[in-house]
Amino acid sequence: MSTPIEEAETPEHQRAAKRKTHRKSRNGCFQCKQRHTKCNEEHPRCGNCIRLDVHCTWPSRERFSTTYPTPPESHAIATAERTVSVGSPDVPASSFGSAMSISDMRLLHHWSTKSYRDMNVDPARWPAWQIDCVEIALDFPFLLRGILALAAIHKTACDPQADRQSLLLQADTHMSSALETYRKNLEHPAEETAMAMFLLSMVIVTYNLASAQLEAPEDPIGALHHCFRLVQGVALVIQPHVTQIMNSRMMSKIVEQGPGITFEGIVPEVLRLKKLAETKKTSAHDFYTLAIDDLHTQFLKTRQCPPENDRLAIAFSWSSRLSEEFLHLISTHDPITALVLAHFAVLLTECRLAWWIAEWPLRIVLAAQKLLVATPELLTYLDWPLGIVKASAGER
Repeated sequence: MSTPIEEAETPEHQRAAKRKTHRKSRNGCFQCKQRHTKCNEEHPRCGNCIRLDVHCTWPSRERFSTTYPTPPESHAIATAERTVSVGSPDVPASSFGSAMSISDMRLLHHWSTKSYRDMNVDPARWPAWQIDCVEIALDFPFLLRGILALAAIHKTACDPQADRQSLLLQADTHMSSALETYRKNLEHPAEETAMAMFLLSMVIVTYNLASAQLEAPEDPIGALHHCFRLVQGVALVIQPHVTQIMNSRMMSKIVEQGPGITFEGIVPEVLRLKKLAETKKTSAHDFYTLAIDDLHTQFLKTRQCPPENDRLAIAFSWSSRLSEEFLHLISTHDPITALVLAHFAVLLTECRLAWWIAEWPLRIVLAAQKLLVATPELLTYLDWPLGIVKASAGER
């Protein structure tokens, strides 16, 4: 499941789509209606949206056909499900934008009792996600919907008795709505939404990685590239109001901001990879070495930071500083960048892995191994990542 991104269409394609005729249906997804194409009405994502890898959203519950009834968490609850009015003093209209169903309230409860713990390794920082983040979300519906979407994915992953189809539909619907406002706010940043936007950007990154836990991506390297783009998007969100966000009480609660420390030592395996990159007399040489040098630094920081620090955040900060050129090389499945990503997978194993990241290290090294079959002379550089990551996976 990927983060929703609408596919741009050319005028020629739009005209061709308009010429197509099909049986009118009120139950098709919104994306097929916009493209004027026939929807096969398969839930939670129709065939066209799966093929195009775009988000798939559906008409409101009241308009669902008898072939796919209202999607509550269980059919036993369907007839008795109540909603909280937007005019209710408990849920102001400005806080959510529409009626909040009992299923949505269950997701909020799931977040507040379970999901929040995996947003940071340090229990001292849990209240920020359990309490403070929710309080902010009640004032900013786009953040609330992001939280509900991630809670739905978490519940799907950890509860084998849950109604998977219903939860995935809720997750998709909430995240789609959250992203619609998120994009608008990126175009018109405002001081009052700065912190809520920052928190949502972190939720979006987690959601993207977590979704792949439910359905493995066909192209793990491509999926990781997309994730890195999202991580860099967090910096984009912060930039317009960076001083306000960094100096806020909320930031001090969720991010460790200790004094700068010089980390000493070497990681021979990473430096060996740098020597390989230096032999490549191509225009990409500088982009390789810059990324590898920074990865080496993140290894040292992760290994030498205090145990209560969030090592996973330190590891992922590497991706936030990757150059545009290196990101492009990842997208082209360049062999050297695949090796660098395999070494990054080792760095992930040195962190406490939450449920939403646990499968990624092995997924990355196996994808790199498959890619490097075409360049067997590079496979020896994969021995260390493969050994470490497979051993780590076996321990889990």
